[in-house]
Amino acid sequence: MNIVVSTAGMDFQGIITVNETAKFIWRMIEKGAEKDEIIVALAKECNVTADEINKDVEEFISTLERADIIE
Repeated sequence: MNIVVSTAGMDFQGIITVNETAKFIWRMIEKGAEKDEIIVALAKECNVTADEINKDVEEFISTLERADIIE
């Protein structure tokens, strides 16, 4: 799965391996969902509370941002 969406990301030389949860988050990002929307949707999908997954979602999105894969 190619996930480069920003110009800076085109120069990314690493490999990012993602699990099903990360794929779910990525698909939500592709649809233009905001972070809070992603957290609520993923919590519902995983049958957990938003508070339980908030930190993990934020960390994953931050990782993508630091790698200049998303803006």
